[in-house]
Amino acid sequence: MKRFRMLATVVALLFATIARAQPVQRGFSVVVLLGETQAAASGESLPPAPALRKALNDVKDFLPYKSYKTLDTQWLRGGSTRMKGLDDQEYDVDLTADEINPAGSGTLLVLFKLKEVGAAENSSEEYGRSIQAADLERQRAHLVALLPAAQGAMLQEQKARIELVDRQIRLAKARRLIDSRFQMQVGETVVVGTSKIGGGDKGLVVLLTSVAGGK
Repeated sequence: MKRFRMLATVVALLFATIARAQPVQRGFSVVVLLGETQAAASGESLPPAPALRKALNDVKDFLPYKSYKTLDTQWLRGGSTRMKGLDDQEYDVDLTADEINPAGSGTLLVLFKLKEVGAAENSSEEYGRSIQAADLERQRAHLVALLPAAQGAMLQEQKARIELVDRQIRLAKARRLIDSRFQMQVGETVVVGTSKIGGGDKGLVVLLTSVAGGK
């Protein structure tokens, strides 16, 4: 009986040691890059962090970009956050992650979404937004046509109305950019997805790092 108890104690300690050795997922680092098809003046430009450089190098044959610039970096454990983009554009990020094998495999199933602030939730809503955007653009054209005849306070008022309509147009045209479901390991960095902006010569590249740490 005494030998059995000793053996049970050893086994318990062994499993405790294994459990401590498993990577523990602490949260996520989200990085939004601006990729450009034109090479930087000094040649290819990649983020300085080794994990980000490796992730980009792993998929560089599938990306058209020659240089990169970091737009924003956020840390979150899950849920939602807002990130900054190019020309004051903002993006809503939504992230959920579940461990596939709770016993400690370190493999996560991740659902990641990135959209411009105010983007439609579904295709039927997008259709309504497109009609709204067309109507707003007609309003803007009418306001611009009235500018030459406006003077003084009226001119400033017309310009303010045009700026308001511009914001409304931007909101009506807000897009869903990335909707991805994938697996990753704790401690791994992956390229979640890309989305073209600026007429196609620029694009967003989103990288996600599952940060590991102790319990």
